[in-house]
Amino acid sequence: MRHGRRRITWSGTALVLGAVTAGCALVTYLPQDQGLDTPVVVEGVPGETLDLTYAELTVTDVRVADTLEGTTETAVAGGTFLVVDVTWRATRTQTTFAGAEVTDSQGRRFWPSALGDCAASATSQPGYAWRATYCFDVPEDALAGATVRLARGSQSEEHAEQRRDAVAVVDLGITAGAARTLWDAAETVRPEPQGFAVPGAGDAATGDASTGDASTGDAGGDA
Repeated sequence: MRHGRRRITWSGTALVLGAVTAGCALVTYLPQDQGLDTPVVVEGVPGETLDLTYAELTVTDVRVADTLEGTTETAVAGGTFLVVDVTWRATRTQTTFAGAEVTDSQGRRFWPSALGDCAASATSQPGYAWRATYCFDVPEDALAGATVRLARGSQSEEHAEQRRDAVAVVDLGITAGAARTLWDAAETVRPEPQGFAVPGAGDAATGDASTGDASTGDAGGDA
């Protein structure tokens, strides 16, 4: 029987300036006819605000649950629900963010489930922070090393609608040890319907998913 807490926690953020510099150099020296159809990937970690030019994005919380309890329905995962809370802030015009997917360490991709008040897409007005919760039904072996990809262009097999556009790829910080602990636990999550984000609400929890040290509890385990 699964038991225990299933919140994924982390501590701090890291800005890899060398990677940014290398990325700029790569763009500078590639022939112009190469890479024109590829997305511009902005990498980050939970709690870090990423600038996608057309919007600012923050992954504010990451959880795992067996059951989603919405206002009108309850959904049970085939594997487990990887629940990702985000805040979008459009910076230019009203923008719909249609792309959301989780990729595991094997390269498998999982698209969001619109169950239990979870979002399949979100729309934000300029200057206003808009919160949304994405839920992905994934198997146990997809947790360790998982990343979430978020963008305004919708997800597709070849990311066709994200070409020449910025996309966020956030490492969720789940180690192999943490994945085992999360899978063995049991929890019901009640996602909030989309809405305006309250300043200070939904701030990232403190701690480290790889070790389980956290102010909110022990989410991890030894890798």
